Amino acid sequence: MKAISAFAFVLLAALAFQQQLARAYIACPDVLSDMEPCLSFLQGDGAAPSGQCCAGARSVYAAASTTAERRATCECLKTAYRQINAQLSAAQALPDNCGLSLPYTITPDIDCSKIE
Repeated sequence: MKAISAFAFVLLAALAFQQQLARAYIACPDVLSDMEPCLSFLQGDGAAPSGQCCAGARSVYAAASTTAERRATCECLKTAYRQINAQLSAAQALPDNCGLSLPYTITPDIDCSKIE
């Protein structure tokens, strides 16, 4: 009976560890998918972000709950910023317009490794 209990404990611990790893992973395609509704606003085609844009931004913000996830998200968004030729003023206004408070300022040359 003790062997079965020990095996069950190890199995549960392994499952919990696997779930932690799954939650700690931020995939750039997922971030970009969530942020896709913001594209027109970021390129200067709108006075304010859409509700879908803000929902995506909030989703990205909520998913990045650890330092490693926030840094990975930063790197992903930094690369995307350059590729879509986003307007800096729109990128900097987006968090506030969507009710998000970031502890850093968005810039094209942000050092993502310094994000906590």
